[in-house]
Amino acid sequence: MAYNQDELVAPNWLNDEFFRDVLREANDDTSIELTGKCRLRPGTKMGDHYASVIFRTTVTYRTEKSDGEQSINLIMKTTPEADGLKKELLEDNMFFNIEIRMYSKVLPEMARLLKDIGEEYKYPRYFYGALKPHSIVILEDISNQGWVMSDFIETVDDIKPIIKDLAMFHAASVVMESKDPNFSTEHNFSMADKFLSFEQMINKGFRDLMYLTKTYPEFAGFAKPLENFQGGLRKVLESMYTPSRTFQNVLTHGDFQIKNMLHQIDADGRHTDTILLDYQICSWTTPSIDLYGLLDMIASQDLKNRSRHEIIYLYYQEYSGLLKRLGFGGRIPTLLDLQAELLRTSGFEMFHYVVFTTFRFLCQENLDIEAFIKGETENPALDNPEFKKLMLAELSRLLYQGTISEN
Repeated sequence: MAYNQDELVAPNWLNDEFFRDVLREANDDTSIELTGKCRLRPGTKMGDHYASVIFRTTVTYRTEKSDGEQSINLIMKTTPEADGLKKELLEDNMFFNIEIRMYSKVLPEMARLLKDIGEEYKYPRYFYGALKPHSIVILEDISNQGWVMSDFIETVDDIKPIIKDLAMFHAASVVMESKDPNFSTEHNFSMADKFLSFEQMINKGFRDLMYLTKTYPEFAGFAKPLENFQGGLRKVLESMYTPSRTFQNVLTHGDFQIKNMLHQIDADGRHTDTILLDYQICSWTTPSIDLYGLLDMIASQDLKNRSRHEIIYLYYQEYSGLLKRLGFGGRIPTLLDLQAELLRTSGFEMFHYVVFTTFRFLCQENLDIEAFIKGETENPALDNPEFKKLMLAELSRLLYQGTISEN
């Protein structure tokens, strides 16, 4: 199995003394002593994540508060020490600041609100987070508890647990904001400039589509609409992170894609439960950000083609039902309101097609994410009949609904 190079050797400060102190603080127990060395190993295989550096370890220890040796599996994310694009992306600590706040404050309150109405919102146990002297978040590693990663979701039944988790997250955030006038301000965060800083990756995506317009006659009519869309991309992205004036805003997960969740899968291969991960870019804004993630980055293209409106309907039913059960006193938007909001923000879907569709046609096992972000990865799908069929259908749909235009 291939791993990210910066996860092969852990920094010296991630040592036994550090983990002992983390456990003492997390358990409020100064009697904890380690009984074995903490051996760090790479956190994920290559291609499963990008921004942070991830390690796993198992800590064995004793405490005066209980008999016998105990152990806990931990997973941690920290910043890269080597200079490069990854280090530049994380240098302001904003992502870590958001995630520490989410795990230490927001998620526990969401879980409490939902528990009061008989629902369970699951998330890994939070052990420790800090910005200085090193940025780090430490969580319980639940991968040995039956939680596994999945490929793109193929059926409506398998996507339902994901829809339920997203609806709970959104609905609970709306109730929290209604009770706390500072909530929306505290979570006012924009990814627009971060996205736009990946100029090479974005330009490569547009170049690939322009190649189609120059090479295949059926794509020729999209050249001007694509040029216009690229010219207005900053406005599209900035508007996504500006709270909506036409729909109920929510706290978005922000990086809602198939790599940022784990699943329980039964003996028949069906998804029975989901747990979301990586709350690094949560933002108070339109739910379209996460809903386009659901459609574009989680559902398979076949499922999206077959069941797009059903998926949005199922989300709306869960979301609106939860708001009622949580006692939300404000106006609950209609399904028609939601569909109108998705149409208003459909430029974000177009952005997904420009930049991220290539992922579906790349070998994930050995994918060099940094090369992809630098626009250095060749698109093996450009002359692939399935890719061309997909892009012709989607560009046509986006043209016909006004997301891209010649004007």
